[in-house]
Amino acid sequence: MRSLFKQLFVIIFAVFVFLPQTVSAMPEIMPLDKVENGMSGVAYTVVDNSGVIEPFNVNIIGLMDNGKGSNKMIMAKASGSLVERTGGVLQGMSGSPVYINGKLVGAVSSGLKEMSPYTFFIMPIENMLKLWELPDEKAQVIKNVVEVKEEKTDKQSDKQSDKQSDKKNDENKKSDEEKKLTEEKSDEKKIETEEKAALFFSGFDSSGLNFLKDEMSPLGFKNFFAMSSTTSAGNVKYNAALEPGSSMGVAVVCGDFVVGATGTVTAVDGKKVLGFGHPFSHAGNVNFFMMDSDVVGSISGETGNGVKIAKVGHIIGRINQDREAGVAGILGKFPSNVPISVTVTDPILGKTETYNAAIAYNENLIPKLGASVAYTALSKTADSLAESTVSVDFGIKTNVVEGGNFSRKNMFYNATDVGQVAVVELMQALSLICSNTTAESNIYGIDVNMTLETERKTASLISAVPDKNKVKPGETVNFTVTLQPYRKQNEILIVPYTVPVTRHEGPMALDFHGGALTQVNQTSNNSGIIKPSKTTPAQNYEEKIKSLLKVGGNNQLVIEIGGVPEVKTDKELKKEIARIKKAQETFAKSGKKIPAPKEAKFDTGYIIDNVIQVVINVDKA
Repeated sequence: MRSLFKQLFVIIFAVFVFLPQTVSAMPEIMPLDKVENGMSGVAYTVVDNSGVIEPFNVNIIGLMDNGKGSNKMIMAKASGSLVERTGGVLQGMSGSPVYINGKLVGAVSSGLKEMSPYTFFIMPIENMLKLWELPDEKAQVIKNVVEVKEEKTDKQSDKQSDKQSDKKNDENKKSDEEKKLTEEKSDEKKIETEEKAALFFSGFDSSGLNFLKDEMSPLGFKNFFAMSSTTSAGNVKYNAALEPGSSMGVAVVCGDFVVGATGTVTAVDGKKVLGFGHPFSHAGNVNFFMMDSDVVGSISGETGNGVKIAKVGHIIGRINQDREAGVAGILGKFPSNVPISVTVTDPILGKTETYNAAIAYNENLIPKLGASVAYTALSKTADSLAESTVSVDFGIKTNVVEGGNFSRKNMFYNATDVGQVAVVELMQALSLICSNTTAESNIYGIDVNMTLETERKTASLISAVPDKNKVKPGETVNFTVTLQPYRKQNEILIVPYTVPVTRHEGPMALDFHGGALTQVNQTSNNSGIIKPSKTTPAQNYEEKIKSLLKVGGNNQLVIEIGGVPEVKTDKELKKEIARIKKAQETFAKSGKKIPAPKEAKFDTGYIIDNVIQVVINVDKA
């Protein structure tokens, strides 16, 4: 069970809207084995901003069977004034219920590429009904205290209300139906169809959309469409109602940014909803936002490329199944999610903007979508991302670190698009938190602060001169470090370094470098930082988290012991261990606190773009 805080924390969006509740019930269905070639029926959908559910004619052409492990499909052809007006069956009509003799046969599923836009497949309702029977292992006990407000009227003032809803964990084992649905496909489809919903987006500028495409395309999303949305899309609407043929949305991000898909409702039984007739992301048991949706209009296209444009509005429930046969969800139950807030400051423009969104809790999507939101917030606020330096300060509220806050500060520079490197560390941190192999980690929220400077704040290390040539273990040597900032006068830093108490006598090489986690691009063709490579042993999850937190920032000067370690025989190794132990005991008897340092970090205000090495001599203790 996830913690309370991981649930629907969209307080900043929440608007409590009470509407009369319409209870729908399932109609009689027509089993697939009763469907015959030549039958005629009718389908229902919305195609314009009137919101009216309209019919179009359906003629059954035949049945398609792609072999073991595949869903049987019904091939059909659409006709009538509605599809003549739209130019065929469009993306977005998926899920439209199809009836024969008043009985529900299934849902418009997908068009046939490079064929008539009037020809399409129907997903049999028998396949879709199985989605309601599958175990919902991601269902959580939702015990929210959601702060909400009623919409203001002339005679009303703001009111606050608490709403609590509970859902028991489904402890049933996976059914035979689930196993069948998750079975790998044995054969490639003979006729190519659209297998996933087109991805709609709102709130993204062109640069942000390109970043989003790069992250989402590997997951199988190929088509991206702009989508309008209501103000602060993501407001919560309780007691919402849907009916077969009406528009609906599935979203993985909502708020100031929206990422999702729109389709059509196939069937409603009380609070249970079926739609789409094909997968959204094919992710199985999920926690996605179910949204209400209004159709804006339809755009015709050749060979099945037309699209029905719709806008999403309120969160009305939770999508809990996303599978081959379609999507299924529950009205009035809301998904676990991660609130994200991004504040961007551009001092040159005198501009500070804060963006808020909620990301559906899916460990494969959180890193990609979190980085996409942060990148787009930076891109939309700044006048330019080229030849810029960005200071990034982020905190991830999570249970994987002591104190509950995984925080990092860093600086990034890039000559062409600083946003691309500025969000890498955030994405890496989220990916690491989500990679726990022993248990699902909690993420309660993400806060990001970024400040953009339209100058190159990099510096090269020129020299590091020690204040003494010989030093004993446990002693401190002060280095006069000379920095050469880009196209500025040299700057001098005095930085101390304490020799480890266990250090043996003789020469000791120290590496001075930036604490870069990612490479810094100085110019279009020069990568700038080359940090010494080190071979480290395999780490467990906790060690990886600690290592990432310890990594220095790009703007930090890091001093650590360098050089190639000597290979020792077993006899030499035992002798070395005994020497180290003796050195520690001797130092402890002196009453002094044992200094820590094999590595020291110092803030510089510049991104260090090179490495230098200095050798000092260590005397006997």
